[in-house]
Amino acid sequence: MLSLVNTTASTTRRAADVGRPGWHDDGRSTRYAAGAARVTRVGVAVDDPDLDADVRAILAALAVDAAPGEDQSVDLVVTDRDGGGDRAAGVDQTGGLSGSRESWTRRVRVAQDRAGVDDDETGHEVIRLPSGTGDLVALLMTPVTGRAGSRLVVLGAVGGCGTSTVAAALAIRASPRRRTLLVETDPCGTGLDLLLGVEDEPGLRLQDVRADLGGPDPEALWAAVPKARSGLGLLARSRTADAMAVRALAPDGGAGAMRSHRDAGGLVVSDAGVLSDSTPVGVGDDVVVVTRADLPGAVAAGRAVRRASDAVVVVRTGRGDPLHAADVAGFAGAARWHVLPEIRGVRRAAGSGGLIAALDRGRAGGVRRLGVLADALLDEAGPDAHR
Repeated sequence: MLSLVNTTASTTRRAADVGRPGWHDDGRSTRYAAGAARVTRVGVAVDDPDLDADVRAILAALAVDAAPGEDQSVDLVVTDRDGGGDRAAGVDQTGGLSGSRESWTRRVRVAQDRAGVDDDETGHEVIRLPSGTGDLVALLMTPVTGRAGSRLVVLGAVGGCGTSTVAAALAIRASPRRRTLLVETDPCGTGLDLLLGVEDEPGLRLQDVRADLGGPDPEALWAAVPKARSGLGLLARSRTADAMAVRALAPDGGAGAMRSHRDAGGLVVSDAGVLSDSTPVGVGDDVVVVTRADLPGAVAAGRAVRRASDAVVVVRTGRGDPLHAADVAGFAGAARWHVLPEIRGVRRAAGSGGLIAALDRGRAGGVRRLGVLADALLDEAGPDAHR
């Protein structure tokens, strides 16, 4: 059984990992402090071509992604523009943190050694290059505080309403923008790897993570889990008899794995199965409740909404349903709700392990509707889930 705790062995950098939250740019896999991650993506808004070349050379040497200055997903913007001029969108002019959705971005001003540039009007130092290269490197290696990730819990009000399909769709759509870990926390779950067509992929399963040794190292965890696609890791339950026997002896480390990935800046999507008293819904978790358009579905959805008042409800509808989706949402007291009709194309794609390919094709029709729903939920369920 793999513990993955406090490992200091270096991990191999993959091209797909560069620039994703939670990656150590110095190649080490030491643990992150909660809510802090090293700078991994830097916006460059430098007008001087020679200075621009110097900045990009430093970033390349550190294996840090250089992005356009207006990219709002960056950790930091390097610019030679003064505070009163044009600036990258979403960047706080004071060099600090604003309260907006782009509040993680810091602004660093640079200038050439020979330029007669004073520290800017906000009192923040101007780093002069090339003599100040060490200062810029040190700043780039400083953890970005407050960049903790988020956890999106998808639970079913009743069984058989498509909870796993919705959870998988959310993770698939989020993964191009953010390193995403899809975790099968449903104690009866046996199928997320089948749903994504990666059941034969080698790698860590949920029962392999030791609960009694604390949370795993986030980089070792990410390196060990199977990848359904670039940026999408999967921690599913094993269906082997040995794994079931291990689970009977000791609890798995799913909670620690999710906390570790989230604290390193990643997004966790948890397929929690049917709501019960033991369903792990924590403070700060964003919750999506999937239910059916019938009376048991409405009653159970109401129970879930009382448990998580900010939950977004998805009403799965089909022919012959006795209730309208609006009636279910009203009975449950859901302030935010969406409709997902029964779609044969989605059922076929999920049943054959082709959900990723179907969502990526983006053609008109039922599967595309699932993708649109997932995008809407990611934008709505949490403040930073879909950045």
